[in-house]
Amino acid sequence: MNTKLEIPCAYQGGKQRLAKDIVNIIFNENEINESTRFYDLCCGTGAITIELVNRGIKPKNITMLDISVWGMFWKAVGDGNFDIDKFKEYIDSVPEDKFLIQSYIKELYKQPANIDTIYKFLLIQATSFGSKAIWLKNEIEWCTSSFRNYWQPNGIAKRKSPVNPMIPMPDTMFKRMVNIVERMKGVNVINDDINSLLEFEENSITYIDPPYQNTSGYGYSFGLNEYINKIIKYNKIYISEGIELSEKSYLLSKGRAKGGVSGNRKKANDEWLNVYEAV
Repeated sequence: MNTKLEIPCAYQGGKQRLAKDIVNIIFNENEINESTRFYDLCCGTGAITIELVNRGIKPKNITMLDISVWGMFWKAVGDGNFDIDKFKEYIDSVPEDKFLIQSYIKELYKQPANIDTIYKFLLIQATSFGSKAIWLKNEIEWCTSSFRNYWQPNGIAKRKSPVNPMIPMPDTMFKRMVNIVERMKGVNVINDDINSLLEFEENSITYIDPPYQNTSGYGYSFGLNEYINKIIKYNKIYISEGIELSEKSYLLSKGRAKGGVSGNRKKANDEWLNVYEAV
């Protein structure tokens, strides 16, 4: 029996909590068969694709697209070029002492980003404070804000349990990657701007998870409405956003009041799944 696939690491805006609900809606609204093609655009951690594969959709029937390092990572996985042994070397180099992990990642962050990019990326992203997006600047430098440290309850914060410096921790991440490398080979991946994909196969469904309006940046952006108008003739489109965009939409969750180390998150987005189809 196959082990359930999980996303490689934490990522702000990732859809791991909502993937089941999103795929449920897609399956309920469409006749899914062996020839159905899925397009997962701005795929990030691949939460939607992973949910599809967990439900039995073959990787070869899915096309993922992301312009960021996530696209580079998934392309290596899909093409069978992700070197799990090399990744194990990076995993083994992370200090066992949780208090030393932040300083280790800070040094890794200073190294050229164009060498072993995807392997370093997973470790750096897992340690990013608030799981904020990591991206490349000029192809040789990483961009982020700050890194997690091991946090323990201090008697002041509402949270009573420790917070690890990496989400997940190295051993768990490696186990997830072994599973991903084994079961995700064959997925079609485009590591390019979304406007490089303007033609779609028949009997296909497109899901897009663009950078949300008025939220922390991911280093990339595009004109969502313009893109929808270009591709709507091909297939049904599902779009995640923090606001209601289309006449047909689903409110998947309300913004959470709790969150963060302190237990008080002042702002959080609603989660909407907007549906578009040709008239």
